[in-house]
This record gives sequence, C-alpha cells and structure tokens, in this order.
Amino acid sequence: MLNVKRKIIVLLLLVMLILYPLIIEPNFIIVITIVEVRLKNLPKNFNEFKIVHLSDIHFGEFHLKVRNDLVLNKVREVKPDLIVLTGDIVSNKRSIEDALDFVRKLASIARVIIVLGNWDHSSVAADVLLARLNLIENVTVLVNSHIIFSRNGEVVYLIGVDDPYTYRSNLTKALKNVPRDSVKILLAHSPQIINEAAGKVDLVLTGHTHGGQVVVPFIGPLFVPLPARFRRYTHGLFLVNGTYMYVSRGIGTSVLPIRFFAPPEITVIILKKNGS
Repeated sequence: MLNVKRKIIVLLLLVMLILYPLIIEPNFIIVITIVEVRLKNLPKNFNEFKIVHLSDIHFGEFHLKVRNDLVLNKVREVKPDLIVLTGDIVSNKRSIEDALDFVRKLASIARVIIVLGNWDHSSVAADVLLARLNLIENVTVLVNSHIIFSRNGEVVYLIGVDDPYTYRSNLTKALKNVPRDSVKILLAHSPQIINEAAGKVDLVLTGHTHGGQVVVPFIGPLFVPLPARFRRYTHGLFLVNGTYMYVSRGIGTSVLPIRFFAPPEITVIILKKNGS
C-alpha cells in the first residue's frame, strides 16, 4: 500500500513538472513589475507618468486565450498614461488578426507606441503588419523615427528604432532633430542597442530575451539569444553611462512553448523627477 502511494505521488509530481512549464507558467502566471526611474531633467508635468511596457507577445505560438485576457485586465487595472510594445508581436501570418485585435483593445486603454522585432520581420510581411497597425486609432509604430509626446504644454521625446537583433536599427536617423537637452525614451526590441544608446538617451525599453525563458535554479538561463557581450542583459533594470535600460521578460514564448522560472511580465515604468 505504501509503495502504491509513493508511485501516485511520484506520478503527480511528474505531471506537475510537465504541466507547470507548458501550461501554468506561460498562461496563468503574469508578474507585474513596478520600476521607478528618476530623471533629473524630467518636466514636472511628467512626474509620476506611468508607462506600461509589454514585449514579445508572440501571437501564433501555443498559448491559451486566457493569457491575453489576463494581460488586458491587468493593464486596465494599472491605468497607464502610455503603453509601449517592444517587438515580436506575431510569430506567424495566421496570427495577424488576433494580434491586431489585441492591440486595438490596448489602444482603448491608452495611447500605444510600437517597435518591431525580429519575428515580426521573419514570420510575416513586416510592411503589411506595419501598415495594418498604423491604421488602428491611437497607435503609432516607430521605425527609426521619433514623436513628441506632450502633456500640459511640456514634452518628452519617444524614439523608436527598428530591430537591432537583425541589424535594422538606425539610432542616428531616429534622433535627428531631437533636442540634446530633452528627455528621450528609446524603444528597441533588443538590448543590443545599449552600447550605441548609452549617454544619448535617458531611458531604453527593450525585450527579446524572454528572461531566458527556461531558467535552471542556481545555474541560470539555458539560452539567451544575444551575442556573448550582451548576455548579461537578460532581464531587469540596468544603468549604463548615465542611461537606464529595462529589459522585459515579455509575455509569450518562441521556439519551445514553455517557460520555467521566467514568468511573463508586465512592467510598469513610473517616471520620477529627481528630488520629487
């Protein structure tokens, strides 16, 4: 009888070990990370400005619809002033309509600014995706360009580059005519942009890494899709030559439909004026 109980316990543990990374963590665990970023030249009307940062949603990879509903509900609860998506929205052509519907729902919450990632280029016709996204009210896609975001007469500059991972970024072009003393927030898919951006912008928001996606306790990620010199930027907040960079774990998965000790993440960036 004791042996039977042990076998049942072992079997249940094995089932959980399979279900947790395949079903539970990717779909039912979404961590909200709140990050305060203090900027000395932040206009006073942007103090406490709240940015929801999403990345790597990967529509088309295996996931349950409940995950997207959870994300939308959590974003609504945050009540952001701005939502940014840092690439890899889709993973295949069949998923475009689902992705567009999701972005429309986000745009009903707050203005949405998007940059493209490597999967957006490799899995679909990026120009088609770009055009469709730009047709959505309250949505802007930045491709090596910038916009001025105004609040009560004061402004910050939102800069977006095309995917650095596939060498499509052009930061010089994106920064053209942006005043040197302005607050500059850069959106890029991959943290590879940091060497070029450090010292030129105030804050960089990126994704791409999925936080390693599969992280072995006490060892670390099994794989980080970055050149060796950038692999320390797996996830979290970094300060490089006076520039803050946040690397999101993202929402979805790629290649393997699993997450292990790298749960999906919604990042809430709260801008603070130094001294406030």
